Amino acid sequence: MKSKNMPITPPFARDANRFIVGDVPASVALEKTYDATISSSTSLTLNASTTIIEVTAIDKAICYKWGGTCSTSDFDGIVPSNTSKLIPVPVGQTSIQFIEQTATAILAVVEF
Repeated sequence: MKSKNMPITPPFARDANRFIVGDVPASVALEKTYDATISSSTSLTLNASTTIIEVTAIDKAICYKWGGTCSTSDFDGIVPSNTSKLIPVPVGQTSIQFIEQTATAILAVVEF
């Protein structure tokens, strides 16, 4: 029996033996964003069907904030430089804002 408090997770890709392959969602991307000019901030309105996002920070770390203005002193999370992070979209959130930690950061976001 499933607990009512258990989070709903998206289906993940599986190999021929039905084992989960990494943390890769088993769906086609709904939207994709690549921003090499994130100097001040980048705001995204999410696709209504988005349940998880993959955020990649290239060259510098990137901070993010759900539904509000992001700054390096007011953020909900951070993606370290040269890494990707799968982030579940909180229920009811329709937008997210990103800001670079320092100049020259590049942002890539894939919505699933």
